Amino acid sequence: MAHSPVCWSTLAAQDVHSQPGDPVTAKVHRLRPKRHDVITEALQLVLDLPLGLGNQTRDELAEALGKVAPPETWTYTMVSPDQLQRILAAINAGPDSGNVLRVWTAVMCFVQYGTNEIMAGRAKIAETAGIRPQEVSRAMTRLTEIGALVRLRPGRYAINPHVGWTGDLVKRQAAAKDVTELRVIDP
Repeated sequence: MAHSPVCWSTLAAQDVHSQPGDPVTAKVHRLRPKRHDVITEALQLVLDLPLGLGNQTRDELAEALGKVAPPETWTYTMVSPDQLQRILAAINAGPDSGNVLRVWTAVMCFVQYGTNEIMAGRAKIAETAGIRPQEVSRAMTRLTEIGALVRLRPGRYAINPHVGWTGDLVKRQAAAKDVTELRVIDP
């Protein structure tokens, strides 16, 4: 049987629609070890339980979760243009706007799919933003005052679901019921 040339960009679509015995049928191989899924679930469970863990321990567990969690290919964070404009105006009108904007941008790199929780500690956010951890704390406080972030517990934050969301829209609507929309504040 002669093989016809196949465009690599269409190979995945052909795999889905090809019949057994067709020359383009391919076997799918698992690229992640199964135990990574078990580790991911265990770490998430520990983070979700009210165990009274210290901030450093929670940060270390969150960073470990980020290393073993399945990589989301091209995770999208949906944002409300109106809410984003309000955030940028409040950041620009307030104190230390440069660092606050750096932190706002940096936390977007660590938003957990489906919960909007920021899965990085102060040190990791500081490293990503290129500023000191103390400056991250001040910026996170400012972003919480603005309403861009929601404080979940000491040292743990999430993106306000009225501002942006990473995940299923039904979950966003449920999460948004418990959170107030962005409030305009004086600098």
